[in-house]
Amino acid sequence: MSISFSGLGSGLPIDEWISALVKVEQDKVDTLSTEKEALQKKQTALNTLKSEYSALETATTKLTDSLLGAGSDIFSKVSVSTSETSIVTATVTQYATPSKIQLAIDNLATASKRTSNQNDLLRDSSTKLSELGVTQNASFEINGATISVTPDTSIDTLIYKINNSSTADVKASLENGRIVLESKKCGQYDIEVKGDQTVDGTHTFAELLGFDQAANFTEGQRAAFRIDGGPTRYADSNTLTSEDTGILGLTVDLLTTTDKDPDTGADIPIDIVIDREPDSESVLTALQEFVDAFNKVIKDTDSGTDAENGGVFTGESSLINIRNNLRSDVTAAVSTYGIYRSLADIGITTGAIGTSVDADTNQLVIDKDAFIAAFEADPSSVKALLVGDNTTGSECDGVMQVIKEDLKAALSASGGYFTARGTSLNQEISRMTEKINKKQEYVESYQAKLTKQFQYMDQVIAELNSQFSMMQQQLASIGVNVGNSSS
Repeated sequence: MSISFSGLGSGLPIDEWISALVKVEQDKVDTLSTEKEALQKKQTALNTLKSEYSALETATTKLTDSLLGAGSDIFSKVSVSTSETSIVTATVTQYATPSKIQLAIDNLATASKRTSNQNDLLRDSSTKLSELGVTQNASFEINGATISVTPDTSIDTLIYKINNSSTADVKASLENGRIVLESKKCGQYDIEVKGDQTVDGTHTFAELLGFDQAANFTEGQRAAFRIDGGPTRYADSNTLTSEDTGILGLTVDLLTTTDKDPDTGADIPIDIVIDREPDSESVLTALQEFVDAFNKVIKDTDSGTDAENGGVFTGESSLINIRNNLRSDVTAAVSTYGIYRSLADIGITTGAIGTSVDADTNQLVIDKDAFIAAFEADPSSVKALLVGDNTTGSECDGVMQVIKEDLKAALSASGGYFTARGTSLNQEISRMTEKINKKQEYVESYQAKLTKQFQYMDQVIAELNSQFSMMQQQLASIGVNVGNSSS
């Protein structure tokens, strides 16, 4: 039979053989890589699901924060009204306590003013200081802020420099042929314009323009007011804060002084009424955020644990238990002292009565009309159902408190499901990475070993081929014919 050599030495398909043998081992590496990708996919899905559970916790917290005090209570809103809005306006925060006060205003706060002497040249902002008598470069101070001028400095530039000073604390302007410096804050504050440098060889800037004259200074005054006929109080602003009035969460803007009875001279005070009333709109908005977050958590958890459709969390019993607990929380009855015992009582259910059996009964829906009717009927019972009740001295947990505790356990940084499972996946991925690296190193070493062995074999076969060829030639020389084939 004939023998055919196609390689360099042996003619055998050595590269193909090496590739085939190496592929067997490389396939094992690829299998490990596929397993690692599956772990990484699960890790990504876990992080996404954790974010969804955290969003649900945030939505729950928005409702339960009302337990921290009035400032966080979305179940009621605070309003304020005044008997005469042309004299006083007011705003409140959630921290304000319902109350009624009477406010009398004796005078408004004003700002101090210091002006220059009147000069017709100061009616034109393009006038240069040289036209007012400034003959040399100099500087002066306004409330300690240094302002530099030259004879060529225009009034417009001077005002710009003053207004852009971060420490002068005044607002400069032109008014009726005068430069007016007005304090940026109301009250009894001086405006000092001084400096030792002369601007005309004799006078300082303040002396030349008349800023130093007592007649050109008007001291500001503090706002003076009385609450409920009490002693006079003072403020350096016409916006009274809680510190001024002593009423937490109340801000009052004084627009003008109050009148007095022309016959008796008695005050005619302004009534300011702070009231707190139920706020169904804010609660409904918060509940809708909760329902949306809850539905997303349940839907994605169910999808992730769906074995039939290859859910990445198939077999994760701990996750399934968390999901089941949440599902039970929103359907279970709670013991409160109000008239409502379950979310269904206030219009939050898994669907309307008569909903098709094919409908997704794991998703919550809010019947807004039913909720508003329940809230308007008894807002305190709605609050008790959602966030608990301690009105009788015995504390009862509401639905949102129960849910929050379950979420807190699942999301705990120490021992919670998501933390523990995330740590476990990180360790699995790390071990798999190490295993893949070692196996890949083996494949590369194995390939090098095979290549060396087959190259040696190829060399031996090449030498045998050479010896066979020489033998044929020698036999042919003595008349012995050794053919390339036989039959």
